[in-house]
Amino acid sequence: MLKNYITIAVRHLVGHKLFSIITVCCLSIGITFALIIGLYVRKQESVNGTIRDVSNQYMIKSRWKVKGLGMDITTIPPLAKAMKAEYPALVANYYRYNPVGTVINAGENYFKDTIAIGDTTLVAMYGFPILYGDAGNAFPTISSVVITEGVAMKWFGRKNVIGRSVGMQTTAGDYQRFTISAVLKDIPDNSVTSLIGNHYDVFVPTTGSRFYSGGDPSTNWNSAYEIGLLELQPGVKPADLAAPFRQALAKYTKDPFTKNLEVELAPVRDYHLKENSGTVQRMVTTLSLIAGFILLMAIINFVNITIGTSAYRLKEIGLRKVFGGAQRQLVFQFIIEAWLVTLLAALISVALYQLLIPVFDQVLDTHLPAVTNFSFAGIGLFLAGVVIVGSLAGIYPAFVLSRYGVAQSVKGKIGGAKGGQGLRKTLLVVQLSLAIGVFISTLNVNKQVYYVFSKDLGYDKEQLLVIDAYPKQWDSVGVARMEGIKNGLLRLPVVKAASLSWEVPDRTPPMTYDLMSLAKAGNQRLSLEMIMADEDFATTFGLQVTEGSFFSSHTSYLPGRVVLNESAAKAVGLTPGKAAGAIIQLPDGRGQVTVTGVVKDFHYSGLQHAIEPLVFTHVRDSKSFRYLTLKLNSPDISQAVSQVKAQWKELSPTAPFEFNFMDDRFATLYRLDLQLKKAAGIATGLNLLIVFLGIFGIVAFTLAKRNKEMAVRKVLGAGLVDIIRLFLQDYVGLIVLANLIAWPLAYVVTNKWLENYAYRVNQDIVPYAIVGALIFLMAFALIAVQCLKTATANPVKSLRAE
Repeated sequence: MLKNYITIAVRHLVGHKLFSIITVCCLSIGITFALIIGLYVRKQESVNGTIRDVSNQYMIKSRWKVKGLGMDITTIPPLAKAMKAEYPALVANYYRYNPVGTVINAGENYFKDTIAIGDTTLVAMYGFPILYGDAGNAFPTISSVVITEGVAMKWFGRKNVIGRSVGMQTTAGDYQRFTISAVLKDIPDNSVTSLIGNHYDVFVPTTGSRFYSGGDPSTNWNSAYEIGLLELQPGVKPADLAAPFRQALAKYTKDPFTKNLEVELAPVRDYHLKENSGTVQRMVTTLSLIAGFILLMAIINFVNITIGTSAYRLKEIGLRKVFGGAQRQLVFQFIIEAWLVTLLAALISVALYQLLIPVFDQVLDTHLPAVTNFSFAGIGLFLAGVVIVGSLAGIYPAFVLSRYGVAQSVKGKIGGAKGGQGLRKTLLVVQLSLAIGVFISTLNVNKQVYYVFSKDLGYDKEQLLVIDAYPKQWDSVGVARMEGIKNGLLRLPVVKAASLSWEVPDRTPPMTYDLMSLAKAGNQRLSLEMIMADEDFATTFGLQVTEGSFFSSHTSYLPGRVVLNESAAKAVGLTPGKAAGAIIQLPDGRGQVTVTGVVKDFHYSGLQHAIEPLVFTHVRDSKSFRYLTLKLNSPDISQAVSQVKAQWKELSPTAPFEFNFMDDRFATLYRLDLQLKKAAGIATGLNLLIVFLGIFGIVAFTLAKRNKEMAVRKVLGAGLVDIIRLFLQDYVGLIVLANLIAWPLAYVVTNKWLENYAYRVNQDIVPYAIVGALIFLMAFALIAVQCLKTATANPVKSLRAE
């Protein structure tokens, strides 16, 4: 019986090639996109999946009542350890780390690497698999270092490097020696080791670390800049630690921490999805909905075409009923056909997926697995999805066609030429509404992204070469040495300006600077965001100095000088035009500072965030720096970089030359938005392709069913325009209705997305009108092309045909 079902299904598909091709193509497109997005979503949601006992792992986050006292992703360094020591019934383990970038000396080579200076509980707490070394004692001494296999290959060209010695450059300019005690398997992308953007693959103990001149930062209760994580005991909930956290803060901290800090625990399991106000989660949800829409439209096409072409099957159905065929057998027949079509589409989609991996790897900034790397579980889920899609596509046509009466079926009648149009039109309106909504939303996303990259940021990001400033010797000698390197690079003709700083405009500065307000209310402490930079920062980045000067000349440096942005000058209470030279008191009787100048507000972080008050202090005050930024002046950037690199190697032979460009760093701020823009553009094209293939199929079988009617109309004098108008009037109302449904939905969805930006475009009628007009013109062209053949055919042949 099953063989007969399959044989009949194959004959039907081969006998109606056009409609079969349309159906298979649409399903293939839908399944391919759904497969790509499904694997992308699964990868995003599986971040941290390899962590041991991940359901009990949490990150300590900070909520500050007064803005500017600290970051939300860091906490007071000793807090995690204190919670484990004082509440062992609640806390099973802890891990803290301080992320830094430094130079590693391995043999004769020097490498720039990102280091996590933290607790030795790392391996035990997270269960990272060890290739070489003792898993039970990964850090046998405070001079041990644990690395990943990738780092071992980079440093020494082999994985088993147990016992090898490496040096880590400290902020004092010397090297602290460590012995490699364990090599981990490469750690996948994971919020524990990638919390603030960089991926950390080198782990050294915080106890005994000489990286910072001030000693081990994990013991300082007066700081709030260390990442802290806890493993809770089984059955313990985050709410159970609310009171213990308050007690610990009251016991060990002082103001302003005691009064202004509230601690909360964020699950490590889904931290990757929910960080940065849920940016990744929104991306995942949006792409999942789009993939679902595309698949739904492909299923709708299957239903439309199957019911629309059902007149070809009615006599078959009637005869099978006459000879004793039960309705359930007919249902099963049509379900089998739907499964076969879906399976064929799935096989094609697998091939398409493999071909499109490089494209979507670039679009989504990911690494999709090859088909040959699918797990058995993944293959099982895919096949289950194929069965579900086939069932959804075939179940309604199966029940509709199997319920026709015997007499009606034998006569081959399904209610006339227009039979079943109500359902088809309803489904077509759903398709058009989804396609129009996605199209409009895509145009608005493109409009916002264009606005982001064309907006005047208040600084010039072009031809800015940002070099990681090594060696990081954070003292007067180190600053002077780096200034010497800066001056050496300035001698190159291709370098127009240069600046030494702690920050560049690619994030909200994590550090703050406290000033006392000059407002009449008086005695108000202000915590303002701070950037440490030298006197050439404004020139290098093209900032507009509206009052005074940006610090002073190199030869006349004086301590205790600050520069404010316009927002900071206003917040402090300075009178516009009279800020330069103003003296502002520091809190707690710590002295005073002089304002040397004011710069025009500029966007130092993404446009998602409003410009906040900002204070510039001199790098010589803090004696610390991270970046040396060069303003290039050359039409040949590649050649300019080569000259800078050669000069760098001459000036600092033991420091690696690590660099990137400011415009690339700026684009990184909008990585997910750019991914969404590209993916939404592809989805819009696929949506329209599926919709118009569906319209093509519907018009094609409608023309076939109304062939004699068209012939009669032609004999009576109807022309091409009359026939096109006849068919077009059936779709104009549907397109208008679809727009009426889609426009409000697209407006709400787009507006919700735009709310993530402090600076955004305003929605207007233009994208909506463009989409409405394009959809109508494309539908008109599609219908006109198909009607052309009917209109130019000989009506005599149509009238003779039975």
